[in-house]
Amino acid sequence: MKRTLSFLSVVYLTVLTACNQESTGKNIESSAIIVIVENKEYNGTEDKLDQTQEIGDQIGTIEKKTKATKMPAGNNQSNYFTVGSEIYSVKGTENYIIVKDKDHKSQLMKKVAQKR
Repeated sequence: MKRTLSFLSVVYLTVLTACNQESTGKNIESSAIIVIVENKEYNGTEDKLDQTQEIGDQIGTIEKKTKATKMPAGNNQSNYFTVGSEIYSVKGTENYIIVKDKDHKSQLMKKVAQKR
């Protein structure tokens, strides 16, 4: 009986420890890349541009960078890109934009469908 009680105590403590680590949210670095342009949210994507599509006109620059774990609240804000990064349209579609950072690296961003 004493052995069973000791075993159950160890299992109970193990479960409590595991649940506590999971609920503390230690993995805060896994944030989505978000940009707000013209009141629309765009997220980083693995999508590739079609051969017929090309970079369009510059439609703005990032004016404010929020913390990586915070949702940008206004236009031309991002939780990833630095202030001054350039925002471009993509010819032939309104579903994507391209953001070029200060090192001229481009990131394709996809418009998030509006919730109804």
